Amino acid sequence: MRLQKLDLMIAMVAIGMGLYHMANCYYSIVGTIEHRMIHLAFALTLIFLAAIKPKKTAWVYALLIAASLGAIGYLWINLQRLLFDMGFPLAPDVVVGFVVLFVVFTACWLSFGYILPLMAVLLLLYGFFGHYLGGPVLSTDEIITTVALTFGSYDLWGTILVISANVIFLFVFFGGLLGSLKATDFFVELGKVVGKYSRSGPAMTAVVSSLMMGMTTGQATPNIAVTGAFTIPLMKRVGYRPEVAASIEAAASGGSQIMPPIMGAGAFVMADLLGVPYATIIMMAAIPGILYFSSVAFFVHFHAIKSKVQPLPEQVDIGRLIATGPLFMIPITIILVLFYLGFPPMLAAFWGIGALILLSFLRKKNRPTLSDLLKGCIAGATTGAKVAVACATLGPIIALVTKTGLGLTVGYSVEAWAHGSLFWGLLILAGAVIILGLEVPTVAAYLIAAMMAIPALVRMGLEPMQAHMFAFYFGAFSALTPPVGMAAIVASRIAGAPYIRTAFHSINAAIAGFLIPFVFAYNGALLLLPDSSLMEVLLTICAVLVGLGIFQVGFVGCLVERLTMPERTMAIISGIGLIVFAASSQLVYLGGGLVLLAAVVVLNLLKKKKMALSLAGRS
Repeated sequence: MRLQKLDLMIAMVAIGMGLYHMANCYYSIVGTIEHRMIHLAFALTLIFLAAIKPKKTAWVYALLIAASLGAIGYLWINLQRLLFDMGFPLAPDVVVGFVVLFVVFTACWLSFGYILPLMAVLLLLYGFFGHYLGGPVLSTDEIITTVALTFGSYDLWGTILVISANVIFLFVFFGGLLGSLKATDFFVELGKVVGKYSRSGPAMTAVVSSLMMGMTTGQATPNIAVTGAFTIPLMKRVGYRPEVAASIEAAASGGSQIMPPIMGAGAFVMADLLGVPYATIIMMAAIPGILYFSSVAFFVHFHAIKSKVQPLPEQVDIGRLIATGPLFMIPITIILVLFYLGFPPMLAAFWGIGALILLSFLRKKNRPTLSDLLKGCIAGATTGAKVAVACATLGPIIALVTKTGLGLTVGYSVEAWAHGSLFWGLLILAGAVIILGLEVPTVAAYLIAAMMAIPALVRMGLEPMQAHMFAFYFGAFSALTPPVGMAAIVASRIAGAPYIRTAFHSINAAIAGFLIPFVFAYNGALLLLPDSSLMEVLLTICAVLVGLGIFQVGFVGCLVERLTMPERTMAIISGIGLIVFAASSQLVYLGGGLVLLAAVVVLNLLKKKKMALSLAGRS
């Protein structure tokens, strides 16, 4: 009975959170600061309710909920005084500030593990005791005001939480409803169509269905849970080893955060930091996102030829494909059109959600039940709540990095380590973001890099848009890399495969895509920057596409027949040469890459012809 009551409470909070944020799109129910408070109160309540276990620990989470609501309520009541007396808090204000930090860090720990809140705590300690290490001397009042009572650009209540409350939650909520209202059936059926006519069969189904779902969720883990449950067993049936099947799904789903229009939470933060409309971020990310999925498609195609995997055509349910197509196409089209017309992202999300719910009820068959709607609301609101507490935790981190001057110190250190070289600076940033992303959400890894390392790269000559997109990409790729790659972990569990093998195979499948950020870091044509001509954009795309393809030929070791080691080396060098040409526009790399490409193709075709003649002679 207790669990039923708990489930009812979770459902009520999730629905209330969703309805409140939908209503706030058109009606300013409260002020902007109060809106953030309500958003965080909903998030904390939902996370602590979801963490309750029967009997023993229920009272602990009940106290945390009471502390959360009490502390936020106190700040609400005293908001005008706190804003007027900013920098001079009373003793109760300081206590409440610490309570807010405690409940937020605890909720973040429950949602994402201990690393991100631990970073926040360590920086808080640095604020108190950093003067022993050469940092500034800061009082308790000054620190608590900076991180929890400022209500400015960068503190717990600052810009990052604003983006979560106004934009991110709505798109995450949309993604939760998308799965429960059966729109994801469209991805699966479309993937079957592609797999039916592809040499790699269900592996290509995984790539296409993950691409389509990635466009609507911006998250790797839910993507794998939906598409991987179908594609991984199919890949195993046609002969893929469990770890290979899991790695292909992980690599494909890992691109969810970089595929427009609904990218990861970091993309919305990026738009705010750069001061550009979110539609600009979508345009910048479109070509690199497509190229990444193309590189994974090349991998699965050539791997299927090498492994002699036979396609297993699945029966396509045309009725389901036609019925569910509008559930995906129409809401996404509405969102894209509203972005193009310049509407705020929150209104685009509002109408996308509205269209999705309306269309789901217009179908005579398979209309959603109340249970379906509840599941979608709970899934979307819970994920949105987790993002909210992560954003709230990032606020104090950014505030302390700025207040203590640590960001400048680290930034100049990066510049010194790179010795002024942009290439080494990019490598340092890529490694740092991947390491950060192992145990924290992508938005956290990206934002910490944005505050510390990106200014150094800009000083080295990189455009801000290129630097931010570079950091965001490698933050997304951290979902694949061991020892803690969440995409690989989830996929390996579905496949029943060893995690470490899956993680390393995932890197193999995605490795060519790791080269794409280096191209747009040197050549803004891939990001459609204003100074790029149409011819430059097309030439760069062609060079990268061919380069990724021949790189994967060498990496996999097969074109139409298996390659020898010298041939594989030639193919990899050819791919790198073409990609370097795309980045630098130096014709010597284009010439060298094309010559090696031609040599690999000719040698492989001759080998195929020789083997065909040999088989004919035997018969």
